[in-house]
Amino acid sequence: MDYEALYIAQSKHFDAPFLKGFSFANEWRNEWKRILRAAARAPELYPVQRPEAVYSLPHSFYDTQILFQFDRDKLWDWFQRDGRLKERRVFLPRELKMNGDGEVGIKDSQLTWDPDAPEPTVDPAGKEIFAASLPGLPPPLRVVYGGQRVEHCFTGWKKNKLPIHLIQAEFTPAFLGDSFQVALYLFWMDVCILSENCIKLKEKDLKPLLHIFRPSSMLTVKGLK
Repeated sequence: MDYEALYIAQSKHFDAPFLKGFSFANEWRNEWKRILRAAARAPELYPVQRPEAVYSLPHSFYDTQILFQFDRDKLWDWFQRDGRLKERRVFLPRELKMNGDGEVGIKDSQLTWDPDAPEPTVDPAGKEIFAASLPGLPPPLRVVYGGQRVEHCFTGWKKNKLPIHLIQAEFTPAFLGDSFQVALYLFWMDVCILSENCIKLKEKDLKPLLHIFRPSSMLTVKGLK
């Protein structure tokens, strides 16, 4: 993927109408330009134990295409550790229902999966299904682990129910393949937050929601900020 071309393609968001009237507009714009430009020019590749565990998921946002690469080994490791906490923080259990049109989702966010995607590192005896929320309005939900298990959940007496674990959006970048993917995911999430709330919320309530202004986020964890 040509990350520098992807970075240039984001220019339309830097001058979007949703920024008008906010005193933090220039800071938001300049910080994101700096982070995205640096990550595009010299992306840091995050190590994987098994290349076959990487799941490449194409995603489109405002006509921009990217392949988000999820490390399924890391997903499973975090899932195990998350389960040892008193209460899960990263992988939240949800039971979704299929409607009369054969669609599954949460409110307006539709869940999709690829039942034919190879999963050589996923235990065939397991039942876990992990879904991630991706940038969008509404945010689409994508199965990133256990896609071959989905169809089997719609058989038998629970044929319209799908138990999944939904990855909290703020933690999703932890499983991506490199620093540019992390930065772009969070930038797009900021764009969505601004687009959806620029009229609903006052500036003092909106600013703390933006990843670029959070004192602790995956930007700081990954050393991008």
